[in-house]
Amino acid sequence: MHPPIPLGTLLQQRYRVTKVLGQGGFGRTYLSQDTGCFDEMCVLKEFSPNDRGRDALKKSKELFQREAQVLYQINHPQIPKFRANFEEQKRLFLVQEYAEGKTVAKTLSDRLKNSTTFTELEAVEFLKNMLPVLSHIHAMGIIHRDISPDNIIFRDRDKLPVLIDFGVVKAGVTQLEVSTQIHQGTTVGKAGYAPGEQLQTGEAYANSDLYALAVTVVVMMTGRKPESLIDKSTMTWKWHQWVPTLSPWFSKILNKMLSRVPNSRYQSANEVAQALRSVSDFVGSTAIPTDAPAGTFVPPTAGSRITANDRSSSANNRPAVPLSRVKRSNIPVRKLEPLRPQNPLRGILNTPWGIALGAAAAALIFLVLPIFIISRSMTTSNSGTKTLPPAPTTAIPTDPAAIIPQTPAPIATTAPIAPIPAATPAPVPVAAAAEALNLELGKPLVKEGTLNANQSTVFSMTLQAGQQLKASLSGNPPGATMNILAPNQANVDVYAKNTVNWQGNLPLSGEYRIEIVSPPGATTGTYRLEIATAATTPAAAPTTLPVVAPATAPVTTPAPAAP
Repeated sequence: MHPPIPLGTLLQQRYRVTKVLGQGGFGRTYLSQDTGCFDEMCVLKEFSPNDRGRDALKKSKELFQREAQVLYQINHPQIPKFRANFEEQKRLFLVQEYAEGKTVAKTLSDRLKNSTTFTELEAVEFLKNMLPVLSHIHAMGIIHRDISPDNIIFRDRDKLPVLIDFGVVKAGVTQLEVSTQIHQGTTVGKAGYAPGEQLQTGEAYANSDLYALAVTVVVMMTGRKPESLIDKSTMTWKWHQWVPTLSPWFSKILNKMLSRVPNSRYQSANEVAQALRSVSDFVGSTAIPTDAPAGTFVPPTAGSRITANDRSSSANNRPAVPLSRVKRSNIPVRKLEPLRPQNPLRGILNTPWGIALGAAAAALIFLVLPIFIISRSMTTSNSGTKTLPPAPTTAIPTDPAAIIPQTPAPIATTAPIAPIPAATPAPVPVAAAAEALNLELGKPLVKEGTLNANQSTVFSMTLQAGQQLKASLSGNPPGATMNILAPNQANVDVYAKNTVNWQGNLPLSGEYRIEIVSPPGATTGTYRLEIATAATTPAAAPTTLPVVAPATAPVTTPAPAAP
C-alpha cells in the first residue's frame, strides 16, 4: 500500500488534504477542502489495493469505476452524495459529501466512559431511521455488506444516522484475490456483525444487512462486543441478560432479524417496518391499554427526537420497566357514586321501632282517609250552592290631603356583569394556496423557498396509482417537516406524516399534496424540497454487477455448523 498523502497536498488542483479520517485494508479516507466550491469540506476515499500485476491493477480500476457508478446512482439524504472520481499519483480517489458528526462506535465509547449505553427509546428511533436507508439501496439491488457501528455516523446538524463506506469495491477485490473457485461469492464484512452465510459462503442478501443492523442495535444497548454476546457452545445469542427490562415486542423483532437461517428472518426492510407498525403507529402512549388483548405489544413513542432528558439516570442507563410487566391486581374497582344529602330520619326508620311506627302510620292513613272523603262529599251535597262572603269594603277618606299618591317601589337591579375576555387561541399554521407542480417520470424536481412562522407551504401534483414517489426535505434552521397527503386527504402511510424523507408506491390516482410545516418556535427559515417520480418496476438483481448480490433471499440455506 502507498504511504499516506502528506497533509496540505492539493490534488487535481482543487482538493486540499487536511486530515486522515481512517485507514483500512483497501486504502485511506481523508478530510479535504474543496477549493473549487468555497472551501467546502468533503471526503476523499483513496483506493490502494495490493499490487498483483498489470491484470489485477486493471481489474481493480474497473471495480473502482463500478463503485463510482453505483454511488452516483444513489440519491438518499442519509447517504453521502457522490461528487467525483479521479486518478492521480497512480492512486484512485472518490470524492463524497462530508457528513460531520461522530460514528455510532465513537458515541457508544464516550457513553461507556460514563457507564451508560443507548436506551430502548433511542434504539427504536435508530432502527426506525435506518430502515428507509436500507429499503432504498436494496430496491436498487445494492447490498451494503458492512453495516456496523463504525460505518454509521450520527450527523450533527439533524442527529440522523448516515450510512457510509459501501463494500462494492471491497467485494470485487476480495473476489479478485481469491485463489480458488470453491466460493463464488465474496467475504466482505466484520466478524460478529456479518451473518454466517456471508462469512462462510460469501453470499449476501437484503436480510444479511438486516442481520448486521440488528447486531448493531444490540451492541448499542448492551455496550458489549458481539463475540461476548454469543454462546460459543451452541452458537446462539445470549444478549437478553444484559437488557432485562427490554420490552417483549422489541426483543421479538430483534430476535427474528438475528435468526441464523436467512429464510427465518424478515426478508426486507419494509417487513421490519411493517412489524413495527403492527404493534403501534408510533403515535400514542407507551403503556399497554387496559383493554388490550393478551400478548399485544405497544412500542414507545418515536415521533420526536430522543434527547438527553429521555435517558435513564441509573448507572447502567436501563429504561424504566414497561407497564406491560407490572402485575395488575384482580380486585375489581368499584365506581364511586356521587354524594347525596342524607335524610336525618333515615337512621331512625331503619330501627325496629321505626319500622313498626311507619307501619302503624300507614294503617291509620288507610282507615281515616276514606272516612274523611265520604264525610266531605256528604257536606257538599246537603249545602247546595255555597254563598261567598261579601268582600270587605275600604272607607275612602274625604280629606283631599289624605289622598297620597303611592310611589312604586324601585325595582332592584343587579350590577352589570363584566364580560369575560375570550382566551386567545394558539396560533394555527395557515396553509398557503397550493402550487401545482408538473412532474415528469424520472426527472427530479427541486423547489426552494422561505418558510414563515405559523405558515405552511403546499404543493400539489397529479399522479397515478402504482407510481413511485420520492420526497426529501431539508431546511435552515433544521426542524421543518412535511406531510404527504393522498387524494382522499389522508396521509399516504404512517411514515408520510411529520417526516423529512419518504419514498413508496402511490395507492390512488388523483391529486397528491405535499405540505411543508415550519419548525415550532422559528420565526423564518428556508427549505429545499426534492421530488422525483418513477414508474413501478419489479425489483430484479443487476446482471452487469456480478459483485452485487440479489435482493431476495435463497429458498433454502443450511444452518452454519457449530465449531
